[in-house]
Amino acid sequence: GRTQEEVNAAPVLIIDEESPGNLFYKRQLKVNAAGLIGGRNAKDGVAIFGQKKPNEEKFKSDFEIEYKEVLPYPYIFAVYYQRENKSFYIRAYSGKSSDNRILFVKLSGTNSLPLKQREILSAGNAIFQLSPIKEGNKIEVIHLSKKDTEGTRKTIFDPSTTKEITIGRESHCTFAFPKEKSFSRIQTTIKYEEDKGQWLIMDGSKTKSSTNGTWVFGTHSFEIKDQMIVEILTTKIKFTLLQNDK
Repeated sequence: GRTQEEVNAAPVLIIDEESPGNLFYKRQLKVNAAGLIGGRNAKDGVAIFGQKKPNEEKFKSDFEIEYKEVLPYPYIFAVYYQRENKSFYIRAYSGKSSDNRILFVKLSGTNSLPLKQREILSAGNAIFQLSPIKEGNKIEVIHLSKKDTEGTRKTIFDPSTTKEITIGRESHCTFAFPKEKSFSRIQTTIKYEEDKGQWLIMDGSKTKSSTNGTWVFGTHSFEIKDQMIVEILTTKIKFTLLQNDK
């Protein structure tokens, strides 16, 4: 369990709903190092969000969300505190594959994502799969398109010749969609960081964010950063981190 001393020293996470949606009944929720304030009081550092299902016993969730459809699983997602680096994380319970549609994380200027494992991106109205290749720090990019009936389009980029990959409406983009209004001029930038030897996924260009954002499928745990926005079951959620000065 988490001691009161640890809770006092840790930050507090504020969870607010953004429109549309009413998952939390328009309530503001707070999570500390012990778990959801007002939750099941397990003091294990985990806040579990689930759905109450008819004709079944109540599952031990910290909060039962409001959702119009009955989902095939009792738990939806969890927010947990990791004491090693004093950070909160979020993960979807149903995120077993790249087809996960429960949780999306929005990238922004302050919330870029180092490519450490396979990621699925939603940019404009297109979906891309990005996979790091250890040998030579290369990156495999697969454009998954509903219109592409002949299979996927796969490209491997080598940082020795390509250090920036762009997705957008501009004709000079690596993946250009000039007629698609769902894309910004530069929707997403994937750049190679020479000093770190890794690729970084960013929303928009170096100077301007995209209009609709770049979203990452929640197929694994994500560290929660201040002002981060996620989409859970089509409802946008905003996280605010309050640092404790004690």
